[in-house]
Amino acid sequence: MKNLKYLFIPFFLFVITCSFENKTLLSVNKSNYSVADFQERFQFTPNDDSAMKRERIDEFVKQMIVVEEAKAMGYEDDPVVRAAFAANQRDVIWRSYYNDVVVNKVKVRDSEVREVYNKIVEQYHLAQIVVAEESLANHLKMELKKGSSFEDLLAYSLDTISENGDIGTFSAISIPPEIVKVLKNVKEGGVTEQVKFGEYYMIFKVVEHSIADQPSYEEVKENISNNLWQEKVRAAGEDYYNKLIEKARVEYNPEGLDILMKPESLITEEDLNTWVVKKYDSSCVYVRSVIDAVQYLRSGARVDPKYLIDKELIPDLVYDEAIKNYHDKRQTTKRKLQNAYTSLLYQKFYSDHVIERAVVDSSEVIEYYRGHRDEFKDKDLSEAFSIAKARVRDAKVDSMRSELFAMLREKHKPEINEAALAQLLKEDK
Repeated sequence: MKNLKYLFIPFFLFVITCSFENKTLLSVNKSNYSVADFQERFQFTPNDDSAMKRERIDEFVKQMIVVEEAKAMGYEDDPVVRAAFAANQRDVIWRSYYNDVVVNKVKVRDSEVREVYNKIVEQYHLAQIVVAEESLANHLKMELKKGSSFEDLLAYSLDTISENGDIGTFSAISIPPEIVKVLKNVKEGGVTEQVKFGEYYMIFKVVEHSIADQPSYEEVKENISNNLWQEKVRAAGEDYYNKLIEKARVEYNPEGLDILMKPESLITEEDLNTWVVKKYDSSCVYVRSVIDAVQYLRSGARVDPKYLIDKELIPDLVYDEAIKNYHDKRQTTKRKLQNAYTSLLYQKFYSDHVIERAVVDSSEVIEYYRGHRDEFKDKDLSEAFSIAKARVRDAKVDSMRSELFAMLREKHKPEINEAALAQLLKEDK
């Protein structure tokens, strides 16, 4: 029982974290928006100071009061919003599930970051002899063992550009692994065994082996970690996709794929009824249902239609898995869907009341041009018109945006939970 209490610590921390994410950060009328709702839309970065963080929170407040106004004006029944949400709903579910089962499970250990860093600062100054025949490489190897110097054998090298075979200094991370492997067995001033690389055989002399002072570990560790994470996510994703395709027993019909490559004018009714891809041994996709999308994505270039279909098939398979595992019923998924819906409400309302109303008259452009001639140097009005118009419109959008938010803030009187705000700012330091 002595160690049992330690088992509860991770769970206790998890409960605290979940509890904080569910705390109300903002109240607008009778609607409450949690810390998690904010984090779905905005992320702090390590370089953000407190002012920048508060700007993001203020933008969140602005968006949510717009959402409340949109609801009050009946935008939830807007056909454009409803159609957009129907189109996005599937995407939100499969991406959320994929993040849970693949992306969020990828971790990068400090030891992995340090290993890459060590390869970055490890430097090899090299000279090389390059030959095309294995027999000649073996002969040179024997000559070296007999006591011939590396310099004596440079005459055999195909590399006639490098002076004395010197190819410069390289970071170990930039050298192919098979070459690094032989270099590690040689001391400074020594010569390697021959190594096959591509179509050639190479013998290297380690002119100098050193450890660079720069960059420091602190300077690059974050970039290294991010790169490693991206590589791991990509590899984990490919592995997951391959397993999904195998599980779904995906089968392609060569005849159907060939039809998709035909000019549209030559495709017959029979062609349209030919199946292209099959999953779970029964569910088929026919030429008729994908021909328009494939030809549009191809846009005249000769792209393998199988590649284009995979771009649609794989999300479809992930979505199937999400539904089988009731991912759409999870509270976090429901919150993502709700946030997607409120984002659409915001976008439609903002478009209707700001973007679409920011109309610029030619007289306004002329007036701006005359008042800012020094900004356009030698350009006449016709040359500067599009730039001036864009600036006038941007200013008008900014003005209308500020007026809208000020009016809605006064009308809805949003309330920030100061305790949650303070904790949010502290958590992300």
